[in-house]
Amino acid sequence: MTASNAFVDFLRTYGPSASSKALYDEHVYQSSTEHGVDPIHVDRPLVGELITNFQGLDPRNIILTGTAGDGKTWHSRQVFTALGGTIAEWNAGEGIVEFPLPSGHRLVIIKDLSQFHEDPRQEGILSEMLQAILKSSSDSVFLLCANDGQLLRFFRTYVSKHPDASTVEEKLRTMLKEDGKPDPSLHLTMHNLSRRPQDELFDQLVDAVANHPGWKDCVTCPSSYAERDPIRRNLHILAKTSMRDRLRDLIRIAAANDTHLPMRHLLLLIVNIILGVSGKKTALMDCKLSGHLADQDETHLSNPYDNALGLNLKLDGNRDYLAFTVFQNFGIGQETNNAIDSLLIDGAPSDLYQRFVGSDELHGSKRFEAIRQEYRKGEADSFQRFQEALEAQRRRLFFVLPNDPKFGEMDPWRLSVFMHGGAYVEFCDALKNGQRTDKTIGRLVIGLNRSYSGAMCDDHDRVWFTAPAANTQSRIGRVLDIDLPLGDAPRDTITVNFDAKGSFNRPQIVVLMREKIGGPSHPIESNPLQPLLFEYLLRVQGGSLPGSFSRQCFEELRQFRLRVVAKLSHLKLIELDDLTQMSIVKLGTEGRLQRDSIGVTGAI
Repeated sequence: MTASNAFVDFLRTYGPSASSKALYDEHVYQSSTEHGVDPIHVDRPLVGELITNFQGLDPRNIILTGTAGDGKTWHSRQVFTALGGTIAEWNAGEGIVEFPLPSGHRLVIIKDLSQFHEDPRQEGILSEMLQAILKSSSDSVFLLCANDGQLLRFFRTYVSKHPDASTVEEKLRTMLKEDGKPDPSLHLTMHNLSRRPQDELFDQLVDAVANHPGWKDCVTCPSSYAERDPIRRNLHILAKTSMRDRLRDLIRIAAANDTHLPMRHLLLLIVNIILGVSGKKTALMDCKLSGHLADQDETHLSNPYDNALGLNLKLDGNRDYLAFTVFQNFGIGQETNNAIDSLLIDGAPSDLYQRFVGSDELHGSKRFEAIRQEYRKGEADSFQRFQEALEAQRRRLFFVLPNDPKFGEMDPWRLSVFMHGGAYVEFCDALKNGQRTDKTIGRLVIGLNRSYSGAMCDDHDRVWFTAPAANTQSRIGRVLDIDLPLGDAPRDTITVNFDAKGSFNRPQIVVLMREKIGGPSHPIESNPLQPLLFEYLLRVQGGSLPGSFSRQCFEELRQFRLRVVAKLSHLKLIELDDLTQMSIVKLGTEGRLQRDSIGVTGAI
């Protein structure tokens, strides 16, 4: 006999399904009520900030922006109920709800601006909001939820009727570009929820799901397969093993590449890992199907490592969901190296094979070992089966292998397109915490110099900004624009360095200048060091040219060089037209770049 669990049924409403409405906050809350379980709750610091604002004597207007499913409506509902509103009042409001504030203002919450498209109330909302933002005469204060494009279109629509709308729209556009930096002329604060740390939110959501009181019903489950239950096994793998850390890093790297996973998509990912199943009519298990899999010895059909990539869905079905599309771009399991394939194909070293493959009887050795032996015996029909099994093991190892330098080439990130993904995460953390990163920075500088010079140089202590001679790949060398020392030594007036002060606290390459020797330095130009560029530079430093994205990264570096040269020229620090100072950069005998002056010394 198999018992049902209302919480498992509730979780299924978050999963990938054509009929799922989990992207909409009101449907999620309704579903939790219907199933008689508590909704999934995480503590978000922003909720407290918003409550404090609206309880103040002079509350500011708030815009929550971002992308669909990132929690805008959820945040506004939390604020409304914390201030004293009821769920009944919240549900009664058709897209808009109001509440009196201690300051005497009237709080107007626009749950979702898209609901007011072509609504006759829209212009009235805009008119009143303009007064509130500009502090002209309104007694209202707004909490507005809107996606980026909807927000700007909302103000742009009424420019002809409301002249102030044009000014506000322009200022909002600037705030969006500058991550919500306040404009002193507007009584307004903007929060872009899609720009908040999604990896931290993922951790909170995993804990909220894993520690939900609804799992207590499993303790009294009368079935005989409790220890073999694939649902609880998958939950353990997600919450208690290295898989969680690897997923968090994937989410972080994706965000650094400007692909953000909103709250609802993170929940969809978590639910699919726990409940996903392949080869059945449904893509998600319930308690009955989970028991059936255990009874029929088919628990391997619920593979959390494949579920994380949406491989339990129908062909191309995972493309409908952002989380799986993002992870698909990492190419997990499609990349490898000799060390990892030797482990899988030859079972060597045997101790590591037992640790990382043999120890997992369900998704590791139980099925893979037989296929591996058939392949090694050269059986004719085994090749295709082995290739599929091998790729599945690579996917599993990506989540299982430790990110530890002592394992050398057994680096899990070698199983993805971002071979240096782990190094990028460590580099970001080190920069943010003020720790030394000399070795990685040295490798990045070598990558920069090899890209700019076109030579296999080993210069790691300065960056040579060069251009092709006469816009060609001249054999005589590259024309030197300027070479800048690495670091921020007080004796150097212009330097190049790396820091974590880019947009959203990301790493960046930055050119610094000080007015005089020993004086304070300040940035004059910078370029984001996103994971893609980081990967490119380290691969170039390692002696390879990643063809799939080299053109994009090379062009990005070229544009950075042009901006640096233009800035230095504007500051009169270099003379672009001074032919007497022209130099050619060549590769010296010791593998380091050197300059040769070819300046024109006189008229012919």
